[in-house]
Amino acid sequence: MPDAPTPSVPEGSVPGGSVPARAVVVGAGVTGLLAARRLAQAGARVTVLEAGDRVGGQVWSVDFAGRRCELGAEAVHLASPAVTALVRELGLEDSMIRSNPGATWLATRRGLRRLPQGVGPTGPTQLMPVVRSGIVSAPGLARAALEPLVARRHRVEGDMSVGRFVRERFGDEIADSFVDPMLGGLHSGDIDQLSLQAASPMLAAVARDGRSLTLSVRTRKAGPSVAPSMFATWPQGLSTLTDHLLQGVDVDVRLSSPVASVRRTEQGSYAVTTASGEDHHADAVVLAVNAAVAARVLADASPDAAAPLARVRSASLASVLVALPAAAAQRCRPIADGTGIMIPSRLGLRLKAATFLSSKWPQLSGGDTTLVRLSAGRDGSTIVDDHTDAELIELLLADLRELTGLDAQPVETRLHRWLDTAPQLVVGHQQRLATARAALARDLPGVVVAGASHDGAGISGCVTSALQAVTTLTERPLR
Repeated sequence: MPDAPTPSVPEGSVPGGSVPARAVVVGAGVTGLLAARRLAQAGARVTVLEAGDRVGGQVWSVDFAGRRCELGAEAVHLASPAVTALVRELGLEDSMIRSNPGATWLATRRGLRRLPQGVGPTGPTQLMPVVRSGIVSAPGLARAALEPLVARRHRVEGDMSVGRFVRERFGDEIADSFVDPMLGGLHSGDIDQLSLQAASPMLAAVARDGRSLTLSVRTRKAGPSVAPSMFATWPQGLSTLTDHLLQGVDVDVRLSSPVASVRRTEQGSYAVTTASGEDHHADAVVLAVNAAVAARVLADASPDAAAPLARVRSASLASVLVALPAAAAQRCRPIADGTGIMIPSRLGLRLKAATFLSSKWPQLSGGDTTLVRLSAGRDGSTIVDDHTDAELIELLLADLRELTGLDAQPVETRLHRWLDTAPQLVVGHQQRLATARAALARDLPGVVVAGASHDGAGISGCVTSALQAVTTLTERPLR
């Protein structure tokens, strides 16, 4: 990014360089919409091709039980400078709603326990709260206390799994009790397969330096945060963000336009062909789609790029919104006193996590119903494919009852299946991605891939990936 953007162009855009005259962006999620915005701001004529019938991708705010709820991504995380800068640019900073403070419950074999302070997605930065929580056994605590000593001789070269790193630093109990439900739950994956470099880059930096996670004040301040106050949304839902991304720019959005292929023309430009056979010609193309779609689109024009992308698998997820009678829900202590439950995979439940929306978000509280969101689906699980909607809802409600003692039937429910949408950034992911991008730079220099399948999950990952994609296009010779 330029250090000093021209006054007429927002910070984070690309005002100069080799700006394409025409650009096609494939995919209208956060990544695609932001890439289209930046390209249009830089002076390109931009067309967005979206396979679905709406923009937003996995950001989807819906009306449910008289309130505005999320079926996909729940909030923006304000620890990301790129996200906060974008929110400010869009004029959405003053209207943000931050989540309520509150306890998160952790499911254990001995029932629900409050998540101790100082425990993040990659393990504890403070041991005394873990000691007092009663979640970890005495031998497990003794092993975790050795982390500062282990860190001195535990410098990591190359990539390894998150699980292996945490087990070597803290022991199995910390990995299984905390890291699996937190980081594994976030990625809907297996921590013993997820890449340290790709799934937790901040932790990877600590691993390379051999720093202690429990002793380093710097790590506690800079590391991943799960503080509720860092999460935010808007009164009309998270779709407010995606609805504003194309305001003030001239971008042509085509819905229900799945892309079949990308090829290079004799003139050196690119033809993006939709499933209906329509060609869209461009000087630059952003494939802001998951890796499997990108692999299919690139199969003929750049098989060396398509092959490593095709090896990125994705898990299927299900989100269920539940409206419960408020009186019954408030008699259930875990729902009344907490904002949600994280569930380790080793417990064998169908439910991956529960969020108590009416407790967590001020705009969703009150009224005759209490709102809860249930989620299911992990890498290797077929639960999302194996059941009807009614069956899946009942299975997840049964797990919620087992965990909380809830004694109430829902007033209203809504389920959505997110098929093949949770990319599994397993060990070696960044190396495979580098191979794919090198092949693209050689075969199709005006084509880039971007998005969660490539550069990391979450809205912050999508924002960063979009900005990197546009920078790559404007700094690289396109023909």
